[in-house]
Amino acid sequence: MAYSPHGWWSILIGITLLCAIGSSRADKPCTASSSIGDLVLLGSSFQVFCTYQASCRASKSMHIDKKKTQKIQPYNSTTIFLNVTNISKNTTYTCLCEGEPEPCGLDIDTGYTPDLPENVTCVQKGPVGEVMCTWRRGRETHLTTTSELWVRAVFGNSTSGSVSYPGSGSRSDPGLVSANFPVSGSAQTEYSVWASSSNKLGSAVSTTLNFTLDHIVQPLPPDVSQVECWSLGCNVRVEEAQGAQLLEVQQRTAQGPGPWILHPHTAGSVWNQSIVSLQPYTKYEFQARVRLSHRRGIWSDWSQPASNWTQEEAPAKALDVWYTTSNSPNNSITLYWKRLSHTEARGEIRGYKVIVHDTLAGKSERNTSINHISGLPCSRCDVTVYALNSRGSSPPARVTIPLRAAQPPQNVMCRNHSNHSVTISWRRPVTAGAASGTGDGAVSGYLLEWFPVGRQVEKLGWKRLGPNETHTVISDNIKPFECYEGAVYALYEQAVGRAQFEDFYTLELVPSAGPSVHQPVVEGDKVTVSWSEVPQEHRRGCVINYTIYVKNSEGKDVGNYVCRASERSFTIRDLPPEYYRLWMTASTASGQGPRAGHSFIIKPQNSWIYTMVLVGITSFLVFFVLLCLYQVSSLRRRVSTLVHCLMPDIVPDPANSKWAKECAKEKGELTLHLYLSESSVSEEEEPDTVEVQELPEGSWSSWNPAQRTDISGTPEGAIHPSLHLLFMPQQIPATDPSTTAYFQSSYLKSFSQESGSSGQTQDSQGTDMTVDYISTHILEGREEKEEEGLDVMGFFSCPQNPLSPFMNPLVSFGGKLTLDAVRIDCSEFLD
Repeated sequence: MAYSPHGWWSILIGITLLCAIGSSRADKPCTASSSIGDLVLLGSSFQVFCTYQASCRASKSMHIDKKKTQKIQPYNSTTIFLNVTNISKNTTYTCLCEGEPEPCGLDIDTGYTPDLPENVTCVQKGPVGEVMCTWRRGRETHLTTTSELWVRAVFGNSTSGSVSYPGSGSRSDPGLVSANFPVSGSAQTEYSVWASSSNKLGSAVSTTLNFTLDHIVQPLPPDVSQVECWSLGCNVRVEEAQGAQLLEVQQRTAQGPGPWILHPHTAGSVWNQSIVSLQPYTKYEFQARVRLSHRRGIWSDWSQPASNWTQEEAPAKALDVWYTTSNSPNNSITLYWKRLSHTEARGEIRGYKVIVHDTLAGKSERNTSINHISGLPCSRCDVTVYALNSRGSSPPARVTIPLRAAQPPQNVMCRNHSNHSVTISWRRPVTAGAASGTGDGAVSGYLLEWFPVGRQVEKLGWKRLGPNETHTVISDNIKPFECYEGAVYALYEQAVGRAQFEDFYTLELVPSAGPSVHQPVVEGDKVTVSWSEVPQEHRRGCVINYTIYVKNSEGKDVGNYVCRASERSFTIRDLPPEYYRLWMTASTASGQGPRAGHSFIIKPQNSWIYTMVLVGITSFLVFFVLLCLYQVSSLRRRVSTLVHCLMPDIVPDPANSKWAKECAKEKGELTLHLYLSESSVSEEEEPDTVEVQELPEGSWSSWNPAQRTDISGTPEGAIHPSLHLLFMPQQIPATDPSTTAYFQSSYLKSFSQESGSSGQTQDSQGTDMTVDYISTHILEGREEKEEEGLDVMGFFSCPQNPLSPFMNPLVSFGGKLTLDAVRIDCSEFLD
């Protein structure tokens, strides 16, 4: 057999490749394989083998997705295997010989075979154009899967070959596949189409669909041009569609929105259709579609929606009216009614009319825009309420106030549920008309009302029930962590029986705050504690009681007092005098809340008597101590001096003295009797005399005090035993400043020798003269007190009183005091 050169070259290249592959395999320490190959169905079971070279004498292992497994088994001396059960994903198996740097492995791909394509449909959009077919490909295969559409056309007696068109998936619906193909020929040409799916595990083919273009042609969706409505219906008009003979309309309420309701084609014009049995004052949406005929084509897609409102009608239902009565003297009532639903109102409610027929006040009428009215005075009245819209009023709702009391329901019970609802149950009242003797007749129904505790006016809710109902579940207007109360009414023709219930809730926790405790009021050995209830937002359920805790100053418990939830004050009695601290807590069924409190003091009984006795004893002790201290002569002199310093001096007028009057009578010399001490002059002895010389008025300008003569014959300037007194006229010429300054001197107070106490000498300004005089007795008295150890002027500092002679301290000059040594300014007295 002869071979061409090209054939020889092909054989040589193949042999070379086989040798290269064999050489590479010989270099690897092992090989990995599967009992069913590397592509398996999801959920399959099989075996994976690892075969090692004879040179691998170390330990052998297998890894599943890089994790070592201990479930391997030996197959022979060079092979190990692993049983795989119900595989669920793509997996990599790796074989490893310890000490060898390069492992070997096997990748297993998993997936499903394709499902049979289903629901193959084809449509031609408009009278001309391509045909689009769609189908569902079934479950996900987890493998690369190809979808195709196969088409075969029959033209008369000839049949064309099958042509495939690739299918593409939908982004919005991954399970939906579509494909388009062109058409030719007449509308009666018959087509056969089917769909196929294939992957590495297998393939599947759908059933064949046969059709002509007349069967699958679909008109374009129409345009809704106009929607005209009245109170109970609408008329829908569409634009003319080419060749369409059938029209269908669907409608739904726009609020919600509601479900679509189909209105099939009716005989008549194909371009409009009337929709009836609609609700007044409701917005509706409408869509339309068309078809060529009953036998030709398919329905078009729905048009874009068009909407409109139906017109209003007068409200069809009477209001549900209830009331509450206040405790005011005029018996005013608050009237409530429930708002009508949208379908009941049949229009926009613009207000309410309330007509009251009172037996005393007569008829009155009120209009309001809200669903309650308060402050209606009503002793006995019939009330009628209407709801109003643009087309009229609702049927009247009547209630008679007050209704006569009758037998109430029995054994009202509340049971809360975990789904934020409460079941209220009761037993029928014992009425039975004549059987009970009440004459109330049979129960015509029941009314259940409820509201948050203390908020009946703002949050009242009620529900009407039939005469055979003895329980109901309420979930509307019920909030968790809030306490409610209410009542069940048995309604008769002209009477009502009321059974109250209280403290029900859906969920509950301990209060988040305590009561607001007021300052305790103490009266003797008792204290009254008052408080305000826990704020509504902090109760978190129904408060069942309050607890008062009292402790004394040592922290010991005095007592715990439990008060009902309705109480707002409590009095604690027989408390001994002590400092106390009290706290209060509010409790629900879940436990106690946080504390809030105050402190207070219990004083001893008749404490004012003890206070008066204590003040009396203290006053007596102070007086006794002062009396003892006053017996000390030195302290008594100090006190006298202090009192004297604090009092302003009253300076007597020297002109009123005896010797001054005599001097006025005899101008010239005047004998002045001066008693130096009580012991130095006796009654028999002749007292010392002091000569007083009056200078003429004109001689003051030439008189020099440094050259004055001794009037009494004693040495110049001596004060004791005789005293020089100069009477100077008041009018002194201001010729010599030194002379004038010399005579502007202060006077000194003298202590009288006759009284033995500190007397006073006077400096008097008469009408004609100025008298200056100095005595040393005060200096002698000061020296005596200093010898006794008492410094009067240092111990008591006199205030700077311009009227006090002790404004400035005196200076001691030894045994005698001369006029040259003392010069005192008296200008401040003259001022």
